[in-house]
Amino acid sequence: MSSVSATHLIMFIGSLVIASAVAGTVIMEVGNVSDSIEMRGSSVAEEIETDIAIISDESQADAMVTAPDGDDADGVYEITVLVKNIGSGDIPAQQSAVDALVDGTYSPVTNVERIDYDSDTWDAGGVVELTIETHQVSGDTDVAVLVTGSEDTITFYWDEDDD
Repeated sequence: MSSVSATHLIMFIGSLVIASAVAGTVIMEVGNVSDSIEMRGSSVAEEIETDIAIISDESQADAMVTAPDGDDADGVYEITVLVKNIGSGDIPAQQSAVDALVDGTYSPVTNVERIDYDSDTWDAGGVVELTIETHQVSGDTDVAVLVTGSEDTITFYWDEDDD
């Protein structure tokens, strides 16, 4: 009879050891998942606070596009668009904070300038003028502006011969 009790005792102790190991692993993994959710949540909150809208008039393409001079061998066009911060967070009014795509191709933003008042911060409700360089503007042109996960696009028609 004592051999059955000893076997039950060994099985019980073994069960406790295995349960403790499993519980420790589960607790550690739950902590890791919790940390990941917290980090992702703060990132999503920043994206939600940041929202932009291109407010340039797409029917006034001649006011947005500057064609290269005849002397300009590079053939660099400049596209100027007005962008408003319609989110609740502040954005740095710097070239490094803004990306642009012209017809799906990355194009450098060469100037970011607050036009509503002099500041290096693009406050909520503030407007900046972006100057984007590209090598080709013809016909229907899509310009996408990306800032901290927020994006807006404007499509306009521009023909150099009409200029």
